[in-house]
Amino acid sequence: MNRREALKGVALLTGGALSPSVVSAILSGITAGGSGKWSPKIVTGRQNELITTVAELIIPATDTPGAKAAKANEFIDLMLADWLTAAERDSFFRGLEELDGRAEKLHSAKFVKCSVEGQTAILKELETEVTSQRGEDGGRKPFFSQMKELVLIGYFTSEIGVTQELKHFVATDRYEGCIPFEEIGRTWSG
Repeated sequence: MNRREALKGVALLTGGALSPSVVSAILSGITAGGSGKWSPKIVTGRQNELITTVAELIIPATDTPGAKAAKANEFIDLMLADWLTAAERDSFFRGLEELDGRAEKLHSAKFVKCSVEGQTAILKELETEVTSQRGEDGGRKPFFSQMKELVLIGYFTSEIGVTQELKHFVATDRYEGCIPFEEIGRTWSG
């Protein structure tokens, strides 16, 4: 799967157009999650923990690794530091603070300290708000849409996303035109 195809797929998953900053970064070949010890470029430790928690709720580990294993948080940090505009970055950080504020109001605890059920309920509430506000935000992408976009792109452009979730297939000179879906179980990338 090439980057353009990945972008089209993620745009469909997020339910809309991708931000120009994200498209530019992906087409330039941005990568995150390399080997070695990682340290955040722009997010604090608390923000990183919150981003990692939300990312894993969006793409949890199942029979394939989730967003945490794919290091989506590292991708998001890189995007925030180097690719998003100041307005996009400020909106994202404001959204993180509002997420914690909502958790404290509903559960008397920071988001990462809430139960998984409580966290999921808050994210479902945010999703409902996003779908009811379509077109009313004056062009600014709501925080949860921004978060989902970054998590999905970070995941599906990672090695884990491509090779394990999408069942990466290295093209050979052998052609198999009709493979039953049951044999592969997932979408192919290649």
